[in-house]
Amino acid sequence: RVDQLKYDVQHLQTALRNFQHRRYMREQQERQREELLARTFTTNDSDTTIPIDETLQFNESLQNAHRGMDDLIGSGTNILQGLRDQRVTLKGTHKKILDVANMLG
Repeated sequence: RVDQLKYDVQHLQTALRNFQHRRYMREQQERQREELLARTFTTNDSDTTIPIDETLQFNESLQNAHRGMDDLIGSGTNILQGLRDQRVTLKGTHKKILDVANMLG
């Protein structure tokens, strides 16, 4: 009989705790709902900024890298053309030196 009473007391205490918890949660939800309903919303400030999307930043970085590679290729082309021009000049100079050497004997 005592064990049955202990079990009943535990069962009732658990039921009471559950009931109190549900009541507390319901009251908290009521308070939050009332706060939301009483809240006054305003428009955004005029200086609100929108952050740039990460993929847009990534795309911009890729375009910058692409432009950099194009610049490098253009510089390399200009350097090669300059070396070709120098070769032609040196060949002409070499030929003139050989002509002068042949004239002098």
